Amino acid sequence: MNVILEGLSSCDLLCAALAFQMAEGLFARKSVGLAGAAVFGSLAALSTVIISARIQPAFPILPFLRFDPAELFSVLAFLIFGPVPAFIVATVHWIFLTATGSGTPLGPAVKFVAVIATLVGLWIGTRVYDRLANRYQSLWFAVACMLVFAMFARVGILLIVNYYVFTYIGPVIFGIDYLSFSEKTLQATLGLQFAGPWDVVVAMLLYTSIFNVLQTVFSIIIPYIIFMPLSVKIPEIASGAPWISKFMKH
Repeated sequence: MNVILEGLSSCDLLCAALAFQMAEGLFARKSVGLAGAAVFGSLAALSTVIISARIQPAFPILPFLRFDPAELFSVLAFLIFGPVPAFIVATVHWIFLTATGSGTPLGPAVKFVAVIATLVGLWIGTRVYDRLANRYQSLWFAVACMLVFAMFARVGILLIVNYYVFTYIGPVIFGIDYLSFSEKTLQATLGLQFAGPWDVVVAMLLYTSIFNVLQTVFSIIIPYIIFMPLSVKIPEIASGAPWISKFMKH
């Protein structure tokens, strides 16, 4: 080893040292991201235990839909560590819900799709902001881009998923008559009367979309409010600047 080192010039040694430091820093950031994902995934699971569905805020029109605070940890992980750790947090929470029998397996699966769709929308929003920031550089504009695309992604994907859940997956595969239950719920909350099953499907897609818009706002604005005060301490938490900060510098 010493013979090899002696054969290198000072420039070579300097380049090697810089390369080593860069690799070490990359490994540290990845390690911190994975550790953060594990911690936030555990917190998401813990929040489900502490704040059970019975005490989560309900959507008044469809009270069986609840505003789940566990999603906050996936979004917070996205802001601090980036998309991959955020996806890991969502996956850990989905596995926990499935393993503990929380509406297994359909309920946790639909929730998982909803959270992943939100995270994909957030990522698309950051890319759009990155392209427009030279003309519209603003922290609020960045948040608005993320929020809008997260809404579109979640609502659009869940429109398709919920349609098949209501019309095929629920009744045919799992033997769950979502439409009858939904019809009775909407009659009780809004006094609606329906001419047929298709009217119930349309109404359910409409009101679940409204819920998903509100859940997206809830899941993004609260982590953002939490994130800003924490941003002063982020260098110590995330081994450097938070992931989202690279889209705020132009």
